[in-house]
Amino acid sequence: MTGHMTLHVRLIKGCNADCSYCSSWEGSPSERMSPEAYRKALSYIRDQVLPVMGSSGPGSTLTIQYVGGEILLYPAADLAECVEIARRELAYDFGRIVDGVQSNLIASKRRVQELDRLFMGRIGTSVDGRGTQRTVKGSPDAYRKIVNANRDALKQRRRNPGAIFVVDRQGLGNLAFEMTTASEKGYSLVLRPVFDGGRSVESATVADLSEAFTDAFDGWVMQSQVPVEPFIHLLKKRLQPESVVGSVCPFQRNCAEVSLDLEPDGTLYTCLDMADSKQVPLGNALTGTFDLKAYATLVARKSEIDPRCKACPYFAACQGGCMSEAIHHTGSIYGRSDLCAVWTALFKRIDRAIAEHGVTAMRQWVSDIRA
Repeated sequence: MTGHMTLHVRLIKGCNADCSYCSSWEGSPSERMSPEAYRKALSYIRDQVLPVMGSSGPGSTLTIQYVGGEILLYPAADLAECVEIARRELAYDFGRIVDGVQSNLIASKRRVQELDRLFMGRIGTSVDGRGTQRTVKGSPDAYRKIVNANRDALKQRRRNPGAIFVVDRQGLGNLAFEMTTASEKGYSLVLRPVFDGGRSVESATVADLSEAFTDAFDGWVMQSQVPVEPFIHLLKKRLQPESVVGSVCPFQRNCAEVSLDLEPDGTLYTCLDMADSKQVPLGNALTGTFDLKAYATLVARKSEIDPRCKACPYFAACQGGCMSEAIHHTGSIYGRSDLCAVWTALFKRIDRAIAEHGVTAMRQWVSDIRA
């Protein structure tokens, strides 16, 4: 079969930063999964979970995303062993395996360069060029100093990691700066409304997010030379509504069939966000358990659709938004995300841009910047 599955792997909960809106701060910081335990967990996932999910096969692709906590706190030799274990153990179940890592880059240059070599440049990070929430020992300046030095070191290796910018109430005022910086420095950017679950989350209002995202889109479309999500994905969906364009988080309804998260203690969830929120655990790969009933409940989200979503002209593109956000907002797996108004406002702005510039010109521009 053909398909694409994502496996989030959290080998460690600990972190060397103290960001205020971290969604996984409450986890045991010293907890980590050993290479031996990782091998055992992958064997269970391969033999018992993947057949249920139906996402593997010779024509399919597996993306493995190593996340934290902070992966740079995991012993380098053990990390290299874990990465090799996954590449070897799952090689016969997928036609292609692509692994990458998310890191705050808070470490020595040598350690960051080791990470770069291990993943052959497939590193993602986070940015906060003006805010005060990403900190090391309480200092945002210390955080930025270390990150910038390591980004410069990676540039010498012709690397330019893409970054996530978390948009909360404070982040609204810095959004234009982050967009400009990404464009000037040539790295891709993901705009992420703050996730409910941090220590001192101050979410922006839906109205403010709608205005900020649409303004940012207007400043980006047909002008920037770097990809920005969710703009690229949603724009492609509107440009090619007749084609099968793959969905991405948080705009997919079949999450349970294409995504899995493995925690340091072996617990399985659908994704990293649901793991942080302890939403619908699916079992444990170390104790050898998988809750088929809970899994079937998640899979049913494909057909259990809010009537307002069914009637929405943008449903084919957004798929009802993020399941985790829906649970937070409505208490239901099948509910509607509170960010619906943000995505609707953005779709309207996208359609206006398509009408202004034309489908052909916009498709060419999207192709050029992604290249």
